[in-house]
Amino acid sequence: MARLEFFVVPRSVAIDQTSNVASVLEILEAIPTPSFPLLIPQCVAMSLWREEPGDEDRDFQLVLRITTPSNTEHVMRTNFRMTNALHRVTQRIQGLPIESEGQLRFEAILNDQHAAEHVVDIQRVDPVDSPAQQD
Repeated sequence: MARLEFFVVPRSVAIDQTSNVASVLEILEAIPTPSFPLLIPQCVAMSLWREEPGDEDRDFQLVLRITTPSNTEHVMRTNFRMTNALHRVTQRIQGLPIESEGQLRFEAILNDQHAAEHVVDIQRVDPVDSPAQQD
């Protein structure tokens, strides 16, 4: 079965149309917020899969399971076939609501088998007083 090279969740990615080179921008590790609910406007789950013997003409089902700190689950499904030695999958997420602090989990599941997990810490922080608010 295809072997995972990497799985990461950044705010965005840029893929050069000529060279197909991908750049990952702002990997999500921790998100501080002074209040809830929080809306993550966009992020991308990116994975890279390496073909192994026997993968030719085989269908792969990649499930991205997102679990918020309040245990709400969101599921995205992507099907693909290995047409080259490497196959990149980018799953774009828009408007992800977060209700509480804790761990935001992104899990990659390939053909019903856990492949990887990326965890983002959602942290409540006290707002910093701006100089304009001081007496």
